[in-house]
Amino acid sequence: MNTEALPGRTNRLSVWMFNPFTYIAGWQALMPGVILIIGTALLGSVGNVHFDGVLDMHMGAEAPLWLFIAEGFINWLSLAIILCIAGLIVRGTAFRIVDVFGTQALARWPMLPAAAAGILPANQRVTEELMKIVQNPNQPPVLALEPLDVIVFGLAMIIILVTIVWMIVLMYRGYAVSCNLKGAKAIVSFIICLLIAEATSKLGLYAIIKLFPLN
Repeated sequence: MNTEALPGRTNRLSVWMFNPFTYIAGWQALMPGVILIIGTALLGSVGNVHFDGVLDMHMGAEAPLWLFIAEGFINWLSLAIILCIAGLIVRGTAFRIVDVFGTQALARWPMLPAAAAGILPANQRVTEELMKIVQNPNQPPVLALEPLDVIVFGLAMIIILVTIVWMIVLMYRGYAVSCNLKGAKAIVSFIICLLIAEATSKLGLYAIIKLFPLN
């Protein structure tokens, strides 16, 4: 056996982290992806962490559990459907739709650690203080916070930013692998799809809230 042809342990770890779809796609990616979307929603509901857009994450607003779950599925389906359409247009030939849906579901898994960072008590305290300032713009801004809370909040924001970038990388890799695209066509079409999906997810969430009012 030519061991030099085999990927090293570090390289395999890098592939699993940033392009796991080399190894897993379709139903194998779809089922754990859906479970992780639901798990992220459940975790987010603990600290009112909302994923109210394909790339958005906000903290603070109380809501019923169903809304957190709906956010996750709207975000996933918005991008997956648009990527399928783009894949058919750009590639011009058929591909397995389940691969796109599966990889895009699994690509959202970095939002799980993002939700975990969001529910930290320090983040909740900082968010509450910031909300008070926003809700009372005519009063002098006063932050009654411990220095440690501010430090933890800052570190959590960095973690959340990294996880969002990580998720975008996974989304692109899933799209490129599933539709067998590469180069400028893959990159440009993905960026366009991401922007359209962000707007679509916002509209979808707005429609759901209008249809099923929270109050």
